[in-house]
Parts: sequence; structure tokens; C-alpha cells
Amino acid sequence: MSQNEVLAELAEKIFGEKAKKIMILLSNHVEISDDEIAKELDMDQAELRKILNDLFEARLVKYRRARDENIGWYKYYWRVTDEPLEVLLNDRKRLTLTILEKLLSLEEQAEIYVCPSCGARYSVVEAEDYGYTCPNCGEVLEPYDNSKRIRKIREAIHALKNYEPIASSGS
Repeated sequence: MSQNEVLAELAEKIFGEKAKKIMILLSNHVEISDDEIAKELDMDQAELRKILNDLFEARLVKYRRARDENIGWYKYYWRVTDEPLEVLLNDRKRLTLTILEKLLSLEEQAEIYVCPSCGARYSVVEAEDYGYTCPNCGEVLEPYDNSKRIRKIREAIHALKNYEPIASSGS
């Protein structure tokens, strides 16, 4: 699988099918304006720009800004990132591990209550504030055993720590 194919798959996993289509289109051009992308993919400009900005924040795309001499506004030309795939994937792995470890810490320290009717979860403070009654449906809140959730988070952390996105033989 080529680097551009991997980046398109990653974009889809993070941001959805439209992001993948954008990445595929970008990989077929050296660079292309957001106006041209919107026309080729028949997408709303605002939605396209949001996805492009998300892809930029994830370092999957880059842009060049140039002033349009006719109207004086800036035009943006987008391209697939030139960062090494290994660096991007390892950074994503590190970010995901950080999030999972924070979530694990919260779950281990939290006393959770759940509504048996609608399934809404509440911290002990929230449950006390609501008088141990669900504000959505009025049912009495019950203590929630989150040991399965903690186990699953630990398993995910373990699996991710042992996962190497790209084999050391190179890509």
C-alpha cells in the first residue's frame, strides 16, 4: 500500500468517507485549490474547508496561500503532506495512548451512577446534585460497575503499546 493510500485510509478512520475522497483527489494533484476540490467532489465549500482544516490539524495535508491579484483575496492550494508516514503514525499512536491513559485514570477514580432506563451515566457529584434521580426520565440512579470498561481500556493500551504502525524494514 502506498503512502498516499495509507494516508487516505487514516483520514477516513479519523474524519470519515469525505475526508478519504479529498485525500485521494489530493494525491492525484501536485496541489489544488479548495474551489477546484469542491467542484470536482461536488461538495459544499464550508464543509470542505472544515474537513481540510481538520486534515491540516492532523498533519495529513499542507497548504500554500496566495493572493488573487484580481480580487485581492487569498486563495488556498492544498496538497498531501510530505511528512514521513512513520512519524505521522507514531505521533497518532502517542496521542491515542495519552487519551486512553487519561480515560483509564478517570474511570479508575470515578464513582459512576447509571440510569437503568435510559442508560445515562453520571459522576457521584452529578448524581448527588440530581438527588440520585435521572434528570431525563426520573428513574432512580444505580451504582455502575465500570470494571469491564477499565479492563477494555487497559487491553487497548496494552495492544497499542505493542503495536508498531510500520515495520522497521521501512515503507
